[in-house]
Parts: sequence; structure tokens; C-alpha cells
Amino acid sequence: MDYSLDSRSTLIFGRKGSGKTTFALRYLLNRAKEQSLNDAPAACTFIFDYKGEASHRLGLPACATAWQCVASLASRWVCFNPRIMFRPAAGENFDGADRRAFRWFCQWVFSIANSGPGNKVLYVDELRRFIPSRSDLIPLEVDQIFREGRAAGIETVMSTQYPRDFSKNIREEVTEWVCFNINEPDNLDAVRPYFGGIDRVAVLRPGEFIAFNRETGRELAGRMF
Repeated sequence: MDYSLDSRSTLIFGRKGSGKTTFALRYLLNRAKEQSLNDAPAACTFIFDYKGEASHRLGLPACATAWQCVASLASRWVCFNPRIMFRPAAGENFDGADRRAFRWFCQWVFSIANSGPGNKVLYVDELRRFIPSRSDLIPLEVDQIFREGRAAGIETVMSTQYPRDFSKNIREEVTEWVCFNINEPDNLDAVRPYFGGIDRVAVLRPGEFIAFNRETGRELAGRMF
């Protein structure tokens, strides 16, 4: 554990088709390259790929068991699809099984991250599906990633259509907001305390984004397509 490391948590949001997922996957590829973003390359990138989308779009083998996750560490990419290892129990749907799987994956990632040096990246799409919006109900395994992950070198990257559904505790940990088009007042209000210029994203065209770094106060405008 290295408590001198800086915290880094990125939340990418926008309506469906706005470009947020494309941005997220390109960001992961850039973080894996040497000297990207003026940093050393990520020692490993962990993806909770419950839809199988990241595996398909990045051309990565999907890990379906704990053994396969361990074996994938050598490639510096672990793309975990929980739908085989975690099946719904009696009276449970896939959402419940996915929540159990995410708790397991967070615990496993935290343990692995503590076993060696270097930057590690954890990416999850629609984190809100796996944790309650109330901060007092966030599972310990997930809370540990956000509260103690910095010292283990863990950077979190998330994407969503609905920032309003994220716990305030999670939103307060975000160091960089990547904002694609969204115009629902409750979603804009959820981000406003952290990025005062949020209202400008309501008029962005598909593919356009504004990135705001809370640590430096810098903004970057760009487009994906």
C-alpha cells in the first residue's frame, strides 16, 4: 500500500449513442500504452463485462472463472463476464447474480492490486446497477475500492446514462467528469456540485464531450465522431 499515490476516478456519462462507451474503451487502450497520459502503462486493466460488450469490441477473451481471471493477468487484461460463474439462485434474477459477482470481482481486484506495484485500472459500465444509490448500503467490497484503492494503485473508470443514480459517496470520489450530451434536469443537478459548467452539455451534439478535471480545474472539449 502506497498512501502517497494520487486518487484517480473517471465517470463518463451521456445518453445512449452519444459516444461515451467508445470514449471509455479508447481510454482503456490508451492507459495500457507506454507513457500514455504522461504515466507509466497500466500494469493491468480489469473489466467487469457483464454484457460481453468490452470483450467483443476490444477483441479480448472473456474470463468466466476465477482460474481464467488469474491466467489472464499475464496479458495485463482481465475481462470478466460473470454470467457463467455466477448463476441466479432460487428466486433470484440475473441482476441479483450480477450484484454478487461484482462484489466478488471487487474483492478479487483489490487483493490482486495489493500483490504488486504499478497502476491498475478497473472499468465498469453502469455501476449503478450493482450498488444501491444510498451510500450507507454500499457493499464493503465496493466501498473498499473507492476508499482504499488509491493506495493499491487502483484507478476507477465508469460509464453511465444516469449519473443521478450514483451514490453521493461515489460521486464525491470522481476526479474527472467526461460529459457527453444529457439534458434531464435531475442528471444535470447530480453533477452540478462538482462541475459548474454542466449546463453546457445539454446542447452537445452526438460524439461531442466536455471533460472536466476537478483536481486541476482544467476543461477539455473534443469529439469522438
